[in-house]
Amino acid sequence: MTTKMKKIISIFLCFIISFGIYFYICLIVAPKDINDSGGTHYYRGMGFMAEPVNSLDVVVYGNSDVYSGFAPAVLFDKYGYTSYASGRPLQTLNNINLLLDKTLKTQKPKIAILETDCFYKESKFQIDESNILLSPFMFHSRWKELKARDFYKIPSRKNKVDMNKGLVPSNKVFKTKYSTDYMGSKDAKPKPMPKENLKYVEQFVNTCKKNNIEVFFLELPSASSWNYSKHNYVKALAEKHGVEFIDMNTPLDGYELNLKTDFRDNGNHMNINGASKATEYIGKYILEKYPNLLKDKRNDKEYSDWHNSVKHYNGLLNKV
Repeated sequence: MTTKMKKIISIFLCFIISFGIYFYICLIVAPKDINDSGGTHYYRGMGFMAEPVNSLDVVVYGNSDVYSGFAPAVLFDKYGYTSYASGRPLQTLNNINLLLDKTLKTQKPKIAILETDCFYKESKFQIDESNILLSPFMFHSRWKELKARDFYKIPSRKNKVDMNKGLVPSNKVFKTKYSTDYMGSKDAKPKPMPKENLKYVEQFVNTCKKNNIEVFFLELPSASSWNYSKHNYVKALAEKHGVEFIDMNTPLDGYELNLKTDFRDNGNHMNINGASKATEYIGKYILEKYPNLLKDKRNDKEYSDWHNSVKHYNGLLNKV
């Protein structure tokens, strides 16, 4: 073996050993569950990865409004549809497209719902906090709280099924300061979203269409952040892309928001009562809009575990 070849092998082995050490550090620092520091960003919104392959009918994408206001257990209990609430704090549209791509690796949803509150969040370049190779940089503060399990337990989003299917339930009831006219004038001038977000919306819609996924825009009740200016803009955008838009802040047949009982904070995030009402209406819309698209799986033995989620959810609901 030549000296040059020995040098190449030495460099290669050095690289392999260095990468192995670095990767082990990544495993140590990465949050092991959602309750660890940084766990919210590493795990939340990605629980669909733990669901059985091709078992989800509907996936809802968005920010904290989604994991506060959409209850998959209700959708199954009332209509027999399986779903997941893929909401993450301060979610941006570019990250939602990454989540959509990850969803399609294991799931073939029939419907993708895009919650529109995040349309007005600027999608600047962001580091993907779910990438384990970035853990030492994203979660470096975890050195202060490391436990024995962190040195041998491998972080995984695939091993533990979330009983709440992405929902973060809250029994707290906050009587908001807002009145029923919080949306303002119906004739308000449309408020454009950041220009950068337009291409991300188009990317989301196109990806869904290429994969034969029905898509519609949804705005969950949000007295503190939504108004007719945003509504009018998103409505026109939905029409441009040929998708439906449900705005639950506007008068709807079969749904009525209660500002005194449906929020866990001052008009921004829904509690479990509000989530139940909103989700039941969304299920009603799906059934009427796509009557033959989804099957009622309540009597399907392959989906019997969903009844445990319903039982769990109803137990939380009874505590309100």
